[in-house]
Amino acid sequence: MTFKNDTDEELRLGDEAFSDTLDVEPGESGQDYASGEHVNWLNPDEAAAALLPPLPEGEERTVPVRLKPDRKGAPVTLEVNPPHPGYRETAYFQLTPG
Repeated sequence: MTFKNDTDEELRLGDEAFSDTLDVEPGESGQDYASGEHVNWLNPDEAAAALLPPLPEGEERTVPVRLKPDRKGAPVTLEVNPPHPGYRETAYFQLTPG
């Protein structure tokens, strides 16, 4: 996941306000997850560490997100949630790991 800072100030993605910036769920965005569906986020600590340093104005940073679903081809949703409505809308990315 690549974060690009198009604001006129540095972003502190590691601050408490951004604590739920990235989330991973099994299934498609907006669906009720069926029991038995599961996805392991293999590197949440590495992703959190990549978000920790401030992101300067006009720069970008790629945050690695490694996932393992409970079955091959299972859909996974990666949610990028801004800290408040002053930022962009929440973005959802549906992935289908092979």
